[in-house]
Amino acid sequence: MEAGPSESVDVKRILIVEDESIIALSESMLLKKKGYAVDIASSGEAALDRMENGPIPNLILMDIDLGRGIDGTVTARTILQRRKLPIVFLTSHSSEDMVAKVRDITRYGYIIKNSGDFVMLSSIEMAFDLFDKERLLEEKNLLLQRAENTVRIGFWFISQGSSTISLSNGARAILGIETESCSFEEFQGRVLGDSADARAEAFRVLIENGKPYDISYRIRRSDTGEIVTLRSSARVCENSIVGVFQDISEIEGLLGDLRESEARQAITLRSIGDGVISTDIGGRVVGMNRMAERLTGWNQGDAKGCHITEVFEIVNATTRAPVENPVQKVIASGYVVGLANHTVLIAQDGTERHIADSAAPIKDDNGALLGMVLVFRDVTSEYRAQETIRHNEEVFRTLFTDSHTPMLLVDPRTGEIEESNRAAERFYGWPMAKLRQMNIAEINVLGPGEIAEEMNRAIRSLRTEFRFKHRLADGQIRQVRVASGPIDIDGKGHLLSIINDATEAYKTEVELGAERERSGLLMRDANHRMKNNAQMISSLIQLQMGGMEDPQALSALRELQNRIACMTVLYDQLSEDNGNKAVSSLYYIDSLLDVVSASYLPSHVTLRKNICDVMLETRFSLSLGLITGELITNACKYAFPTGTEGCIWIEFAEHGDEAITLVVGDNGIGMQASPGLGGETVREGIGLCIVRNLVAQEMGTMELNTNGEGTSIRCSFPANVSRKKR
Repeated sequence: MEAGPSESVDVKRILIVEDESIIALSESMLLKKKGYAVDIASSGEAALDRMENGPIPNLILMDIDLGRGIDGTVTARTILQRRKLPIVFLTSHSSEDMVAKVRDITRYGYIIKNSGDFVMLSSIEMAFDLFDKERLLEEKNLLLQRAENTVRIGFWFISQGSSTISLSNGARAILGIETESCSFEEFQGRVLGDSADARAEAFRVLIENGKPYDISYRIRRSDTGEIVTLRSSARVCENSIVGVFQDISEIEGLLGDLRESEARQAITLRSIGDGVISTDIGGRVVGMNRMAERLTGWNQGDAKGCHITEVFEIVNATTRAPVENPVQKVIASGYVVGLANHTVLIAQDGTERHIADSAAPIKDDNGALLGMVLVFRDVTSEYRAQETIRHNEEVFRTLFTDSHTPMLLVDPRTGEIEESNRAAERFYGWPMAKLRQMNIAEINVLGPGEIAEEMNRAIRSLRTEFRFKHRLADGQIRQVRVASGPIDIDGKGHLLSIINDATEAYKTEVELGAERERSGLLMRDANHRMKNNAQMISSLIQLQMGGMEDPQALSALRELQNRIACMTVLYDQLSEDNGNKAVSSLYYIDSLLDVVSASYLPSHVTLRKNICDVMLETRFSLSLGLITGELITNACKYAFPTGTEGCIWIEFAEHGDEAITLVVGDNGIGMQASPGLGGETVREGIGLCIVRNLVAQEMGTMELNTNGEGTSIRCSFPANVSRKKR
């Protein structure tokens, strides 16, 4: 049965759980007459359903024996697990075992059925009173526990004649103890160091003389072993000792941090790069740091008590008129005040420095002015730098405006022309005012994307020289050479472009290019003719050799033919190199070796080479080719006469800017010696004689080393003679 629409929210609701419907109806009528709202459940299951889906009662009258289904005790336990409310049991039994059955479930009453209306109503009222008092007590305990947790305090007391300390929830949380009490000895054992003796003495005086104490000591928590600092006070109250302690570890830490912070601030104030002076409300110096002492020339001892205007003398840098001291402005206005520009501080010894400063008020928590603090720094170097910048900007402006070379200042982000000079006005034909309203895309004939790309290269300094076609006001297109790079003005990046009309120069350059092309064609043709002539001579020699039988003559003609072939290799490379007057050593020597190897290299001999790539002068290349050919030919012909396996090697190397070397060697029988005027000398043939003369011709030197295990010849040439100039 649920409350009707007119039922007051203050009416208490009772749920009767009774399997006997007549008894339930009788109890319901009695309770309703007393102003209660009543619901009835005929079984434990129905009662649980009511608790889930019906109005929540303020009290339950629970029959213990509910017949079929779960009994009253199980139903009560289930309800109390979900919700806290008073349950009064009803039963027809008065035996002690029945009372014991429900004692550990609830203590709100046990009513014997048919004991009378007065007993039932009185039991219900007492249950309501007991429940309200327990709830109030729980609320107070909860508030106390919250208060304890908030300020980290705990309460304890010891009854007279007892050695057991009873602890509140907060006290247990601070000590790390789960039990509601501990022995005095156990607690005292947690107190650390000298503070244990101090606490024991304070407690003894409290017991003997009744003198309260308020002391601090450290303890070790029982659960974590953490050390905490407690502030504890206790006094005798009637027959008990009541105490409270507070965990002040965090406060101690904050105080320590505060002391450390004050020490750091003091160190910082002494070592800070700015000068700091503090004054009282009358403008008298209270303190100053070392930088303030250095800048003003006053030491703190002498300055203390002096008026700020004596210690901090400032004038205008230009007019030399005294500047109003900012401290006086702060005291008068109560606001932060800064110095004007061009302020000079005159130190006690007369030294002058440009300074920047600000003064701020010092106020208490109520906003009352206590004094002020002045912070200032030496900006002499910055002032001079700014003056230099201003001067340079004036110089730049003059050079830019009055230059006879067209100049444009362009915004690299948009291409807008921000500035132009008179020379640009004359060159392009637009007035300067018009140019400053134009975009560079209206002048440069490139597309917008290409212009943006080129400006990006210029602003990043990836490129500084450009060739463009620019459009003039009369429609002409002129070839221009533009030197463009980034420039910073007032903290903003710009592109400064210097324009030179290169139309005529480009025409000349094109003509020179055509002339070089013609010269290259002529050079290639000449080299081709030289190559053909050399091949013709070689062919004539070949024809001559066809009718000869003398081995020595045939050998001499073959060597001559080989020398011509070496020369042909050079002209062949020159004719293929577009008329270039330089030869690649790597390609050239490789080609020479192919020619010599085809004619002279025995099959049982290997050729090893190590050649660096150097661009050689044409004249030197001819000598180098003949020298290389002669040395390789000699090694092939004479180093391995018995047909033994061997190796010939050639090395061509560059040694910085000093020299170029050619080394030809073998591991053959070595060169034979013959008597000479100075003793044993190496017998030289026509080939070695040619080599010596060619080396001397190229201002080089030759070293010959020979023995029974081989021969090596090293030729060195000055780099400035042999190498193509870079």
